[in-house]
Amino acid sequence: FTDANTAKLDKLTDPHDEKASVNDRARSYLHANCSHCHRNGGGGSVPFELTKGSDLKQVLDVKPTRGDFGIKDAKIVAKGDPYRSTLLYRMAKFGKDRMPHI
Repeated sequence: FTDANTAKLDKLTDPHDEKASVNDRARSYLHANCSHCHRNGGGGSVPFELTKGSDLKQVLDVKPTRGDFGIKDAKIVAKGDPYRSTLLYRMAKFGKDRMPHI
């Protein structure tokens, strides 16, 4: 890529930039940390994409298919209740089933 080409690319938002929208911050974090697997052809074992431009309806208030970790009424992302969200749980835990792996 040249500087002229990269200037046209959609930029990710710093997840710590409190001036940016929560939506842009969250989407950028998921894109940078999850979309390498969770995208078409990326090798992820669940049927959703976490690229910056993906439709988040595929994860909002949707039951997880790869375990609920004993969370009551678990969702991949539970709107308004992060403690029912398996995505947050996977990001916060260590060991088996942690996401991202690195």
